[in-house]
Amino acid sequence: MTAPQALPAPIVGARKLLVIMSDLLFRSKIDEVARRLGLELRVAKNPEQLERQLAAGEPALAIIDLEEGTLDPFAAIARVRAAAPSVAILGFAGHGNVDAIRRARDSGAIVLARSGFTVQLPLLLTEIAERERGRAAG
Repeated sequence: MTAPQALPAPIVGARKLLVIMSDLLFRSKIDEVARRLGLELRVAKNPEQLERQLAAGEPALAIIDLEEGTLDPFAAIARVRAAAPSVAILGFAGHGNVDAIRRARDSGAIVLARSGFTVQLPLLLTEIAERERGRAAG
């Protein structure tokens, strides 16, 4: 059994992750890892919340559940692209949701399978935190 890796020091002046989903379990998993890295979650569960979060400033990353039922995930991707063109968008969906995966990739999102997303989340957010730490350092 391997020892858990130590996480980097939190970012001074936390950067925000825009999480577009209503699934509380996935949001909790993302929030747990993000907080340890000094990243703060902004949540959008409907189009109005998405507009408010985008108006609050550019996030470091947008994460979207491509199987979200409370808003159109593809309209959300387009809205994030329009408001913050340089922000990476990370989507996730079940393996069998081929159409959603294709549509999201065609929209410029990075897409992972739902199971792979959970496994890769700490590494993905650590990379974002390191990038933001480098920006803060100048």
